[in-house]
Amino acid sequence: MTSDESIDAAGVFRNAKTFRLGLDLAVLIWDIPPSLPAPTKCTLSMDRSPVPLVSMMLALANGGQRMFWAMRPEQQPANVGICTEQGSVAEAIVMQPARMLAPLDVETLFADLAPGARIKFVNNLLTVWRSAFRITGDHLFHMVVEDALHALVPEPQAASIVCQIAQGRHLIETVINPDLGEITAIYAIGAASITRMAVGSVLGRNAKNGLQSCHFIAEAPSPSPPFLIVLISKNGVAIRQLADGKPRHPSLERWWAKNADAVELREMIVRRLATLPESGAATAIDLQVRAPLPASRIAKSPMHPSGEVDLALALDDGLLAGGWFHAPSSAFAGIDYVKEDGTAIPLDGNSYEFPAWAQGKDEKSKTDVTGFVAWVPLTEPLGPLLQPRFQMRLASGAVRPLIPNPQPFEPAAQRNHVLRAVPPQHAVDGAFRTILAPALQDMERRLGRTIEVASTKDYSLPRSAPHVSIVVPLYKVLDFLRFQLSGMATDPWLAANAEVIYVLDSPEIQDETEHLLGGLHLLHGLPMKLVVMNRNGGYARACNAGARFARGEILVMLNSDVVPSAPGWLQVLSRELLENGKVGAVGPKLIFEDGSLQHAGLYFGRDQRGIWLNHHFHKGMPGDYAPAQHAREVPGVTGACLVARRETYERVGGFTEDYVIGDYEDSDLCLKIRRLGLQIVYEPAACLYHFERRSIRRSQDYMRGVASQYNSWLHTQRWEDDITELMANQFGRDSDRSAAMGVRMRERDAA
Repeated sequence: MTSDESIDAAGVFRNAKTFRLGLDLAVLIWDIPPSLPAPTKCTLSMDRSPVPLVSMMLALANGGQRMFWAMRPEQQPANVGICTEQGSVAEAIVMQPARMLAPLDVETLFADLAPGARIKFVNNLLTVWRSAFRITGDHLFHMVVEDALHALVPEPQAASIVCQIAQGRHLIETVINPDLGEITAIYAIGAASITRMAVGSVLGRNAKNGLQSCHFIAEAPSPSPPFLIVLISKNGVAIRQLADGKPRHPSLERWWAKNADAVELREMIVRRLATLPESGAATAIDLQVRAPLPASRIAKSPMHPSGEVDLALALDDGLLAGGWFHAPSSAFAGIDYVKEDGTAIPLDGNSYEFPAWAQGKDEKSKTDVTGFVAWVPLTEPLGPLLQPRFQMRLASGAVRPLIPNPQPFEPAAQRNHVLRAVPPQHAVDGAFRTILAPALQDMERRLGRTIEVASTKDYSLPRSAPHVSIVVPLYKVLDFLRFQLSGMATDPWLAANAEVIYVLDSPEIQDETEHLLGGLHLLHGLPMKLVVMNRNGGYARACNAGARFARGEILVMLNSDVVPSAPGWLQVLSRELLENGKVGAVGPKLIFEDGSLQHAGLYFGRDQRGIWLNHHFHKGMPGDYAPAQHAREVPGVTGACLVARRETYERVGGFTEDYVIGDYEDSDLCLKIRRLGLQIVYEPAACLYHFERRSIRRSQDYMRGVASQYNSWLHTQRWEDDITELMANQFGRDSDRSAAMGVRMRERDAA
């Protein structure tokens, strides 16, 4: 029998026919005549072409081709011509409205299609056609899909529910043919709905009876029978039917505790839980904390490669890993991150190595090793994964697992781990630029999203706006409040023109702070507001939060360890701003408790690595040192006491909040103000005591880690050109003299 005779014998779609595909959806089907050259591109000629119009060509078992056009037809009959590439009309038909058409008979449609074409038809129904026509809740289309699935696989294999991982989401288990390959889409076909589920599946590594176990997460309110699941890949489709609506495990927690070896599957669940509302991430964290994976390291050996991953933070933009390795021979090839699907990503593509030490055989012994930190950019977040997996790769091709202990998941705790990832003496550009900086920036963004004002309390604030708002951030140290408030309350101009806004950045001492401020307010009567943050967010965030409550036209940023030496300082500094429109910010003379200079303006100097550091003019000189007694323009002033117009502060966005814990925000603010074309001025007629950096000393993470090096590095990256140009003029000569004097002072003290 020839191909022509076969088509004539079947003949069902030899003439173009139309069928109803949905409530208002139709499909035109036509077998391309064998007389037309193959392949032939055919189009429709209509008075009004519907939008969308989706076409598809499928192969027949006898080698012919069958064309499909899906559309929403007009409400009235319309003439349709099927045209060939040459422009001739091969066939004409009257397209009736969808409601007048007979339903599509899938069994008849499939009779002549090649096996692969049937799969393609099902695939297109669920993907292209369903998406193009945005069909939701169309029971007629739903019936066509079900008919097609049963025609393709009359008796689907079973799938079962393992457990519920969250409301409306269930872990499903089945088996598939390994030849199916990577699954690209999963659809759940319920009694009256078709749902596309988030793609994600885990295939068992060991085949059984030629099949592999396959786990995925089904999203449905109640996946009870009848319930079909379609898994689509580039190589075909797999159709499964839910055999039983009862989960095998009563809860995710029970399943998790019994399946510590299902590592890839646990990682998939963590990632999926992270996409759910906040409770989903909390559940994922709790599961990992309660039943963690056994940590795995390779103890140091004088003959064989060894190593450990002790830092492995899964962040929004990537993975930060750190640890050590020892490679006494050529057997060591590298350390890899192992993805959920088993793919290995070498860490040495973006890593920084440094001399380090590791624990020896006993607690007191230490041995030299190579430390490392590495950043692995990822296209999709890992979610709150506390134990990412790694492996040591040997030159032979063998691998050995490396699994860290559960990692911190709270941004501030993660940041503190990162600040200790590299010893301070090795915190250089190579460690920051592409490794630590992306991680710290990720953490600061996430930390910032968690910071907010928890509460406020007013102490006799007048209704009318004051002339000046003084913002004082508080962090743990309250030692100087009574002296600071006493100095401000006994200043007549300040008491008449200013409000004080205290911002508590350590809410754990809220009761103590409210008690102290309440007593001081009764004593002095100074108008005050207490702003309590929900958690510690750092100096910049605390200052910016306080500034949002400021009502004065003049804004003063004042450290809690700065105490006035005499009345009148605020009037002097405010007058400088009000009388000179070219001044953007002004700072006073600050002295130590012994009367020596702490601050007479701020300048920049490079260190041996080329990083710009902040220095203070004439620091350590006597308080009456002549060069420090003249008001003048300076590169910057310290944030310990910085006065600016509120409009200017708001215009530049306040303090930049991505410096870690607290440092360099003040010079950054001054440089932003300078970019407006305004000057920064030092005014020695105003003098205050500064008991320097008392509160930040309470932050062990700042003092022990590399926060200061990172902040100076970030500041330099951001302001390199501006500072270079600024320090090339008269400020450079002034800073040279100040630095030289400081050296002579240190030499004299040492002698």
